[in-house]
Parts: sequence; structure tokens; C-alpha cells
Amino acid sequence: MKPRILLVEDDEGLGETLKERLEQDYYRVKWAKTVSEAETLFAPNLFDLVVLDLRLPDGNGFELAEKMVSLEKDLPFLFLTAQAGAQERLRGFELGAAEFIPKPFHLKEFLIRLERVVSLTRPHFGQKWQMDSKEIHLDSFLVKNKDGSSILLSKRDCSLLTLLLSDPSKVFSRSEILDVIVGEDSFPTERTIDNAIVRLRDALGEDSIRNVRGVGYQWIAEIQPLK
Repeated sequence: MKPRILLVEDDEGLGETLKERLEQDYYRVKWAKTVSEAETLFAPNLFDLVVLDLRLPDGNGFELAEKMVSLEKDLPFLFLTAQAGAQERLRGFELGAAEFIPKPFHLKEFLIRLERVVSLTRPHFGQKWQMDSKEIHLDSFLVKNKDGSSILLSKRDCSLLTLLLSDPSKVFSRSEILDVIVGEDSFPTERTIDNAIVRLRDALGEDSIRNVRGVGYQWIAEIQPLK
């Protein structure tokens, strides 16, 4: 599962392009075209990153960033703007911007710089998750229970869990899953997948993963990044 991004951009064409491209990379994107729309969408801990234009129809990105940071101190944000003079860049970085990307820009460069911001500001993103009374630690192959006990996952089972969590909206086919665990078993079969799913459900609960008959498996439980 990729980070949740609030995109604030009033240019219809650019906003549509960025949203579509980010979602292709599995980012979860909410797009606002005005300050008021962004304020309606925003709430503390709802987004992992904010991408802001400076010149908006009903205000500017500097003031919006200040308001957001006052509500969530460690919120990472970057500016994406044609107003990229020395004074604007200085003010942006003084506010705490992680990046200041001038328009026009190459889409690939934007994606690379955005990934860099995520890796620097959310180094453990996608590795630690809160699920009801359990914590999932993919980086250490552990499921931690509220009572202090832990369940150690095998490398294969953790690889499968990581795949399912990468996009909860998707039903992963058995062939896709086999591609992930192929190196973890000398002769992986569909029975290998079924056994791994049984173990994951034992660790995480029966309502964590659903079987879509004839297709594959999908993650369905509610989770949040563990900060």
C-alpha cells in the first residue's frame, strides 16, 4: 500500500495527469482544485504527503501549508509551482517544505523526487501497520498482539502478506502470488498458497483475507500505518 497523497492543483489537465500517474503507481490520491476544497478534504493523520501549487483561485499554497502544519506538525509537503523565484523557494523551505519543484517539469523527475521525499520522511512506510489489537511488522516478520505476545512469520508468508497489503483494492491471482513466492519453495504449487493463507489467517484473523473463488485472494481488514 502506497502513501496517501493530497494533491492541490487548480490546472485541470495537470491535475488529471498527476492523479492518474500517481494512482498507476498505487498511490492513494485525493485531488483538490482550491484552498477550500483542500481544507474540506484535509484532517490530521489522514494523508502521508501533500503536493501543493502556490497560486490557487481562492488563496495560496503558503497559507494552506501553514494551516495544515499547525494541525499536523510533522506532515511532509512539497510545492509544485510556476512561482519558483528565490524568495518563493526561501519561504517554502522556511515553512518546512521537503521539495520545491518549479513548473514546467518532467513527470519522471517529479515522481523520482516525490519518492525521495517519501523515503526520507516516511522511512518505514509500508513496513509497520496497526490492525485492531495487532501490529504487523513486515520488516521483522512479526505480528505483535495486544497482550505482548508475538507470532513470527516465515519469509514466504511475509512476502505474500506484503503483496496483499500493497493494494487492498485488488484481488491477486494465484499466478501473481506464485510469482512472488517462487523463490521461497523448490516446487511452489497452489497448495503452497493455500497453506500460507491458512497460517496468515491464524495469525491475523479469519476476516483479514478473503478468498475470491476461481481468482485468488484479497486483503480486506482495516489497517493504518504505524508511526
